[in-house]
Amino acid sequence: MVVLSSQYVLAARPLSTRVILTAGVTKPIPCNVFFVGLLLVVAAEIAAFVAVADQIGLLWALLLLFVVSACGPFVVRRVGFGVLAHTQARLARGEVPTRELFDGLLVLVGGVMICVPGFVGDALGLLLMIGPVRRLVIGAFGHRMARRVGKMRTGRWRVVDARFRPSSEDLPLASGQSDQSVGPEDQP
Repeated sequence: MVVLSSQYVLAARPLSTRVILTAGVTKPIPCNVFFVGLLLVVAAEIAAFVAVADQIGLLWALLLLFVVSACGPFVVRRVGFGVLAHTQARLARGEVPTRELFDGLLVLVGGVMICVPGFVGDALGLLLMIGPVRRLVIGAFGHRMARRVGKMRTGRWRVVDARFRPSSEDLPLASGQSDQSVGPEDQP
């Protein structure tokens, strides 16, 4: 296989005189990966339903799917309010609620998984409602994203680390003090 440019690939079979010129990208298309993943999830859901229905019966399996999907929003609401309370507490302390935002995102994803009928999705969604499991998922994805960001090339852009630490100048003034700042030219 000989690459002519980034858009055209010249492919020849080893024992053939036939030469095929194809236009396209040589990398896999993410849409295909998503489609295959979706098909695998649907196949897993069908297999799980058949296995459960074989064990407890078709009507009981349908009833169980309905009950879990109907009770899912109540579980998500309860866990979501807990995450919201933690977020508000961190904001009140003046901290950035980064972990709580990721917790909220995982609760949302888990809630969607619970509300869509299926035993595999319900199990994964209910697992995401457990705090330690969410912390493990956030930690795993956090480390993965940190490695990716560390390897990213910025090209002509410059990365600036802009962390904020309150200094004594940022503290509120005590009563009776003036609000005038003292610059280098105002020093005695």
